[in-house]
Amino acid sequence: MWPNLRQQIQQWRGVLIIAPSIAGLIIAGSAAGIFHLLEWVIFDQFVNLRPTEPIDERIVIVTIGESDIKHVKKWPMSDQIMAQLLLNIHAQQPRAIGIDVYRDLPVEPGHQELVEVFKSIPEAIGVQKVAGEPIAPAPTLAELEQVAANDMVLDQDGKIRRGLVTVNNQQGLGTKLALMYLKEKGIELEIINADKNIYGLGEAVFTPLTGKEGEYSKKQTGGYQILLNYRGEIDRFPSISMTDVLENRIPPELMRNRIVFIGATAPSLNDLFQTPYTNKLFTASQLTPGVVIHANLTSQILSAALEGRPMLRASSKSLNWLWIVFWSSCSATFGAMWLRSRWSVVAIFLAGIIIIVISYLAFLIGWWIPVFTPLLALTSAAITSIGYVLWTNLKLSYYQLEEYAQTLEQKVEARTAQLAQANKEITALNEKLKAENLRMSAELEITKQLQQMILPKESELKSIEELDIAGFMEPADEVGGDYYDVLQQNGRVNIGIGDVTGHGLASGVLMIMAQTAVRTLQEMNETDPVKCLDVINRTIYHNVERMKSDKNMTLALLEYSDGDLRLSGQHEEMIIVRVDGSIELIDTIDLGFPIGLDEEIADFIAQEKVKLNPGDMVALYTDGITEAEDIRGVQYGLERLCEVVKHNAQQSAEEIRKIVIEDVRRHIGEQKVFDDITLLILKRQLV
Repeated sequence: MWPNLRQQIQQWRGVLIIAPSIAGLIIAGSAAGIFHLLEWVIFDQFVNLRPTEPIDERIVIVTIGESDIKHVKKWPMSDQIMAQLLLNIHAQQPRAIGIDVYRDLPVEPGHQELVEVFKSIPEAIGVQKVAGEPIAPAPTLAELEQVAANDMVLDQDGKIRRGLVTVNNQQGLGTKLALMYLKEKGIELEIINADKNIYGLGEAVFTPLTGKEGEYSKKQTGGYQILLNYRGEIDRFPSISMTDVLENRIPPELMRNRIVFIGATAPSLNDLFQTPYTNKLFTASQLTPGVVIHANLTSQILSAALEGRPMLRASSKSLNWLWIVFWSSCSATFGAMWLRSRWSVVAIFLAGIIIIVISYLAFLIGWWIPVFTPLLALTSAAITSIGYVLWTNLKLSYYQLEEYAQTLEQKVEARTAQLAQANKEITALNEKLKAENLRMSAELEITKQLQQMILPKESELKSIEELDIAGFMEPADEVGGDYYDVLQQNGRVNIGIGDVTGHGLASGVLMIMAQTAVRTLQEMNETDPVKCLDVINRTIYHNVERMKSDKNMTLALLEYSDGDLRLSGQHEEMIIVRVDGSIELIDTIDLGFPIGLDEEIADFIAQEKVKLNPGDMVALYTDGITEAEDIRGVQYGLERLCEVVKHNAQQSAEEIRKIVIEDVRRHIGEQKVFDDITLLILKRQLV
């Protein structure tokens, strides 16, 4: 018996060493938090991949967007407007009203009116921030004990996956509103296990996070926290704008016997958070308003209490560790069988699929179990086990090599012949590379010539009556993608300037595409900057996609007519030197979006209008000027450019152009030019 057992141990000793070693290392890494981020990423994908939940008709969200802020004409809104908002909502007879807006200070006019409204609406619940830097609730609501906490719990990657039921003995906003709703149905909290803080609520059972489960430690689970079982984003709840509520455009019965949340969705109010919905696989990233997160917690509690929807719990750390040990052992065993059966690799692959499927199915029924760590254990144990088998067999093969010692000379000769052949092939490849370099140099030279050929001619610039214009563009050694153009049609002067990322042939080609697109739209008499930039962007985006390139470009479009200069698109700051010597900088960061980076940019495009008086001068440029470096690596800089154009603003456009370019060249000195240098000077003629 013992000899057989010893033989079995000897045969499987690799598995007996590898499986616990790999599992131990991964468990230690998991306990140290190394893999938390990756487990959270998979959690987020499970949230997005599961079936869409139906709209929760029990909850209505009154949204405060940018248009609503414009409607009330200031923020915070006055107490008078808040009072009217609450009265209009209360007229619909909701069961609870959650005001996710801080009202710790009076905002006149109408403060006393709001105090009376608070006293007359027992369903109104205000908010306060409890943790961190506290923010007090509305004093009247605090006296009436109609207050809840609106604190959020962020994971280390900045996302919200947990909800606060209570914090510092204060109920969370979502919890308080849910309990008010359920109380009218005769459903109240019941103690199931006081020692473990386990409570029952209708069909739901509340079990708090304690740090002994999932990807959280004890110090991260303060208060009474649960995992958020999201219903979805704002489209999963009926919603109405604050403006519609203030103007009484509320659909009949919309809020009757429902929970109403009031909260900000406007980006300017900075109440947006990352959630599992922020980074989706197939759609654009977006942030979730805080009021929607509170609504999700309320919906989770209601659905669990009334319908038995899973609360979502994390498996305990001890079970997670057993899960890792199990898959490490299976994988090490399959790896040890690799030489005897190549099907063991298929078994390892199938095991990985099984881990993912089991974890996803468990998630659907309300359990979050780890995915990445068992997959890592599976992969690591398989690779190590197969490597151990190969190393063991390599040692056995070493003794067989000695039998071939007598034929070593023949083998060396054969190897020498192979090396000679390889040397010939390398020599041929070098010659081919030289020819390829010559071809590429010729292509780059052609691209430089094409760039210069499509620039506006001096005669075109001089034909413009109201403006004195001078331009300059010099490609870098490796060809960049700078672009400028000046076009005149129907009494308007249209100017474009841009810069493609990177250098080389692709950048130059992209610049030519942009010039062609702009010129085509000009010939079509298209003047709407949003349409122009949107069409140009989609054209460049799809071409770049076809080129399998990651390039994009800045592009600003200007239109001059009768002393008015209209600017759209994102590029470098525009310099204006007034006739009295004052200087202005127009930032274009909010006027557009990089061309070719995203398919849809229309929402980002804006226009700024500038009055250009006789004698005023405008300087447009690319970063090849401001980022030009001297031999010490010091950049030319925007400040120096501003000083030069301001000092010479009384000169002609051509003289200013010459002076700036000469100053840039003096700064660069003997340093290599790494980027295209482009400058365009506009000056309104004196009457």
